[in-house]
Amino acid sequence: MTPDETAVARIWTDLGLRPAAAGDDFFDLGGESLVLVGFLARVQAEMGLELPVDELFEEDLTVAAAARAIERTRLAAAVAELDAMTDAEVAALLSRAE
Repeated sequence: MTPDETAVARIWTDLGLRPAAAGDDFFDLGGESLVLVGFLARVQAEMGLELPVDELFEEDLTVAAAARAIERTRLAAAVAELDAMTDAEVAALLSRAE
């Protein structure tokens, strides 16, 4: 499992579900709306990300799919942060990376 899949599986386990693989489905494991709210709250508290609920339902809600939603949300936040930077700030950031 990827690090994000491992994090999703850990959070689901903490919430009472028992995923064993990345393909395990939230609802097949007994997940319901209140557990989903708890998952969203934990992702926000632990990762600083507010997952759009609609992204979680673009495909079956598996450990892997939830991890991909986290990755997409993290990437969108990074792009938004870069877009908000001035050219000078981007140049300074790039010079530190070298």
